Amino acid sequence: MLPTPKNYNIWPAVACVGKETEFVITPSERAFAFFEGVEYKLRIIAVNSNNDYYKPVSDKLYTNAKDGVLRFSYTFKKEQEYVIRIIYDEKSLQEMFVYALDEDLYALRPLRGDLHSHSYRSDGKRDPAALAGHYREQGYDFFALTDHNRYYPGGEIDEVYQGITCGFKRILGEEVHTPHSPVHIVHVGGKHSVTEQYIKNREQYELEVSALLEEVPSNVPEEYKERYAMAMWSTGKIHEAGGIAIFPHPFWRPSFGVAYNVDSEFARILLSSGMFDAYELIGGMKVPDNNCSVAMWNDLRAEGVKISVVGSSDVHGIENAKTFPNYFTIAFAKDNSNDAIVEAVKSSMSVAVESTGYEYDRQYRAYGSYRLVSYAHFLLKYYFPLRQRMCQGEGYAMRAFAIGEAPAELVELEAKMTNSFADRFFGAAEPVLPDKNILEFENKWREIHINEGPITKGSSIDSDTVTRQI
Repeated sequence: MLPTPKNYNIWPAVACVGKETEFVITPSERAFAFFEGVEYKLRIIAVNSNNDYYKPVSDKLYTNAKDGVLRFSYTFKKEQEYVIRIIYDEKSLQEMFVYALDEDLYALRPLRGDLHSHSYRSDGKRDPAALAGHYREQGYDFFALTDHNRYYPGGEIDEVYQGITCGFKRILGEEVHTPHSPVHIVHVGGKHSVTEQYIKNREQYELEVSALLEEVPSNVPEEYKERYAMAMWSTGKIHEAGGIAIFPHPFWRPSFGVAYNVDSEFARILLSSGMFDAYELIGGMKVPDNNCSVAMWNDLRAEGVKISVVGSSDVHGIENAKTFPNYFTIAFAKDNSNDAIVEAVKSSMSVAVESTGYEYDRQYRAYGSYRLVSYAHFLLKYYFPLRQRMCQGEGYAMRAFAIGEAPAELVELEAKMTNSFADRFFGAAEPVLPDKNILEFENKWREIHINEGPITKGSSIDSDTVTRQI
């Protein structure tokens, strides 16, 4: 959803439970600078609280404006969302929203990404480096280029943007489909290719799969044993490379839209096997198929199967694509790096997200643990849409640079602005305050507004009461 302009911003918007945090409320535009020395009331309301007959329980604070901003300190007692209401003269000026996190989650940064995509180097439609720019333009922090049976195209992206400090990360990856197996496996994060091993040494691959046949569990039906052994080989090699194995699109229908590539019985066997690190819960399928995927996950959880979930677009072409940028992952990671993203997914610190509707009215569904989903929806409303507007400039600059139309400095300047916003939102950097020149400018025009214009705020000239906006 596109962000609605607000008069005031609060910094930080994410705080740590049990630690006193200093907050600063700043004007988003010059006209809304707070009046010097004037007292404002703040109400802090816990969203998830035991209300008294629909009357929210709240704390009240009072603070005087100084240098155009409001400052106050507060200690949150519980991990959840809070509403902060600014009140002047018993009128609510604006509500702002803050999320308080326990220390473990507070130490992680939420990152939006896609772990399954394709470029022109396999069967996609976009140049690899340009595709990275398109992702950044949509507000993504990372993506894995997972071309079919090709690990090397990601290196093309690295070479194009080598030496440039930008806010976007290319994660290592490829999509593995071993010979004679319909099972596709997304390999993410590994330090070397798995597909090259069976492409360049087919005989060795077949010998190793034959040996693995002896290790297939006895409860696997005979009709699936060979394919199961192939999956064992692929996931084993992915883990040897230091990557994670993701089981994608279980209800994909490649045969003219009439048959799944992997039937649901075998999909359940594979997801229950423990060989996969994550389940592509939301993927490049139609809505009913993704709905079946979620239903299968719920059944597996009821049976005690624990597996991380991700959302991926499986994008091939972004023109009129229904999956991009509507299916994605939010990973809660230590930093935006290949290894940190891998660790976050392995540790189930990720949620799968799908969105519906148009850009001006986008709705989201997130899947994962309640704790992460609750936080994710806060971010999807108050963080990611705002930052996406900044990422647009950076993504466009990346694509322009890749084709020689813009300098590297432009990419870095755009990235600096985007990263600065994120740091301020999460309390890793101080907020940007209105300086002396801005305050003097506003005070000058505010005085003209009060002393020289009509006392009405609209088209009327004569009035018995002051109604102008101040």
